[in-house]
Amino acid sequence: MTEKRQVTSEQLTRGARHFVWHGHDGATFPGLVWEAANAKTKEHVLCLHGLSGAAADFGPLARHLSSGGFTVWAINLRGQGNDPDPRRRGHFLDPQEWRADLTNFTREFFTGTPFHLVGESMGSLVAVDAVANGALHPRRLVLSVPVTETRAPVPCWVVSLLRQASCLAPRVKLGPMRFVHGKTSIPRLTADDEYMAYLDNIPHRVRGFTLGFLTRFHHLMQETRQSAGRLAVPTLMLAAGRDVFIRPDQSRAFFDRIAAPEKEYVFYPDSHHLLWHDIDTDDVLARITRWITEAGT
Repeated sequence: MTEKRQVTSEQLTRGARHFVWHGHDGATFPGLVWEAANAKTKEHVLCLHGLSGAAADFGPLARHLSSGGFTVWAINLRGQGNDPDPRRRGHFLDPQEWRADLTNFTREFFTGTPFHLVGESMGSLVAVDAVANGALHPRRLVLSVPVTETRAPVPCWVVSLLRQASCLAPRVKLGPMRFVHGKTSIPRLTADDEYMAYLDNIPHRVRGFTLGFLTRFHHLMQETRQSAGRLAVPTLMLAAGRDVFIRPDQSRAFFDRIAAPEKEYVFYPDSHHLLWHDIDTDDVLARITRWITEAGT
C-alpha cells in the first residue's frame, strides 16, 4: 500500500530564510526570502499572497525563481492569518494601508534595486492597486488568477445590505468562502488532494472576515477592473479554466482592459485556482520565470 504524501509548511518553506519587515505605521510582519542561487544577481521578486493565504504559498515558485538567479521575497499581508496582531486578523478597512505598507517595504529592502511583482488571487488585486496608483514601480508584473469579480455577480441588494450591516457592526465576521463562492466549505482549489488537506488544516487560515473587510474587498474588486486602464508595466496574466471564483470570460475581459502595450495572457483550461500547486505547475513556473527573465534582454 502506497503511503500518502503529506504537505507541510516545512516542505513549502524549504530553502527560505525568515525575516521581519515594517508596515507604514511601524507594525512588524513576518516574511520569507529565498536567496538567489547566483550571488551576482541584483534583481528581486516580491510576491503577494491571496485571501487567507501566506508567504509559504509561494514555495514552489520561489525555489524555481531563486534557482534561476532571482532573490524572492514573499510577505505576509496586514489583516491576514499571519498578522502578529490577532485584532487585525480578518479585519481590515482600508486597502490603501496595503499600498502604504508595500511602499515602506520597498524602501526598507529594495532601495535602488530593480524588482518584479507577482500577485496571486487577492494578491493580484493588491498589486494592481499599488502599481496603478504609483506606490510600486516593478519592472514586470505577474497576475495569477486575479479575482476581479465573482462567477455569479453579487446582487445589488446583497451589496447594499452588506454595506449597511458593515456600518452598524463592522467587526461581525462571516466565512470568506460564503462571500466569494456562496458556500461555507473550502472549494476545490487544486487537483492535489494532499495540498487540499493541508489548506483545510493550516493554522493561518482565517475562518472569518469582518463585514467591514468584506465590504472593502468587494469595492477593491471593482476598483481593480477600473485600474486596468492605468497599468503600463509589462504584464503577464494567468487564468484557470476550473477556477471556482471567476469565469474564464471574466478573466479575459479584465486582461483586455489592461493598457500595457506589452502583455501576455495564458489560459490553463484544466487547472484550478492555485496554479503552482496544480496539474500545470511545470509550465506555470517556466512561463513566469521566462517572463521575468525577458526584462533583462
